[in-house]
Amino acid sequence: MLDVILRNSLDIVARTERLIEKAKRLIATGSLDDVEAYRIHTELERLADVVFIMDDAARLLRRMFELRPEMAHRYTVHATLQ
Repeated sequence: MLDVILRNSLDIVARTERLIEKAKRLIATGSLDDVEAYRIHTELERLADVVFIMDDAARLLRRMFELRPEMAHRYTVHATLQ
């Protein structure tokens, strides 16, 4: 179960980072009006904060299992973390 959580969390982080980069490129093209660009920029900032927190939480969880490998075997996340 935890291996699925970790894998999906890291996948969400990667996808969101790609989405943020695409949206920043869209804003940089100047094809949006100022209000649209501001709204997207604001949402990107919020999204970036959430992604940073998720990434940090997944990495902390992985480190916890690296420090205590017996937990990884017990919860069957050992393969995911390697």
